[in-house]
Amino acid sequence: MSLREKILKNGLYSSLLLGINNQTKTTLHDMSHMVNLSKDEIVHACMYSLLQNSELARIFRERGLEPGYVRGILENILDEMFKGDFSEEHTVRIARLTFDLIKIGIPPRMLIMLMFILSQEIVRHSHSNSNQVKAIIQACGWLLSNMMESYFTIDEEVFANSLGITSGSYDRLLKLTAEKIYRNIDKELA
Repeated sequence: MSLREKILKNGLYSSLLLGINNQTKTTLHDMSHMVNLSKDEIVHACMYSLLQNSELARIFRERGLEPGYVRGILENILDEMFKGDFSEEHTVRIARLTFDLIKIGIPPRMLIMLMFILSQEIVRHSHSNSNQVKAIIQACGWLLSNMMESYFTIDEEVFANSLGITSGSYDRLLKLTAEKIYRNIDKELA
């Protein structure tokens, strides 16, 4: 399966699993104006939270990433969340955005925290009703699923290129390692 096919398959699967439909898209698009009015507050609150994390602050500092650059990333994610259409092109844009984040050294756990902080700040600043909160969660889940798929794809490519391990072998190796760690955790916690 090609890289594009894999990314697109995950985008479609995520949409179906999360129940993203025309109502979700309409709700998000209708909210975009309200969110745009609060964009500065949302982005500022996210940046403040993110920079409280010493690891992330170190990554930004070591890479020479200016606050304006980080702000641009957050604004781009907000735009994709509220103005995107969950199409194939949207899925590819999210993959590209994620590959940019990987290139600057943002680890997956930080991306997960970023998405939860962002969704929390959106809900807080937009005074969302229950249907809007549901749509925000669906969009955040879709973005995060597609972002993580990009991380997994990079991992598989690294293993394939450096060790000659196929994606099937990678999956088996992942499962075996998880079993080993699980057993060790049991021993350490007993």
